[in-house]
Amino acid sequence: MPKSGGGGKSNAKIEARLGIFWLVDGKLIIDSAPLSECEKYGDHLTHPRGHNDVWERWQQVGKTPVETEYEEYARGRVMCDTKTKRFTLLADTCILKRKDLIAAIKNELHLPKQTSLGTDPHYRCFHCLHGNADEEE
Repeated sequence: MPKSGGGGKSNAKIEARLGIFWLVDGKLIIDSAPLSECEKYGDHLTHPRGHNDVWERWQQVGKTPVETEYEEYARGRVMCDTKTKRFTLLADTCILKRKDLIAAIKNELHLPKQTSLGTDPHYRCFHCLHGNADEEE
C-alpha cells in the first residue's frame, strides 16, 4: 500500500547534524547542531560546543549527575570531512560495541548509513581506562 503524501515535505532532505554524546546510566544523551551551524576544524566540520561546557551546563539544569566529571562516562563525537563529505562517529568502545546505540546516534543526527566508526583516545570512559571494578576482586 503506498504511503500518503506528507503535506508535500516527504521528499525534503533533512539536514544532517553534528554532535557530542554520552552514555549515562544506560541512557544516550546528545547535544547537536545542524551541519550549517558547525565549526571548521582543519579539514573537518565539528560540533560548536565542547564536552566539558555542555556537561557543566547540563549539570546546572539537572540533565547530568552533579557530582561527576564529563569524562567519567562513555562519550563521543560526530564530525564531517569537508573534502570527502563523509561523516565519522568517534566514540568510546563501550558505545561502539552496541549496534543499538550506533543506530540511535545515526538516527538522531540524520547521518548516512556510510558513516565511518572509530575510536579516539579522548573518548575513553573511566571503566575502559581503569578496567572493570568487578574484575579486581
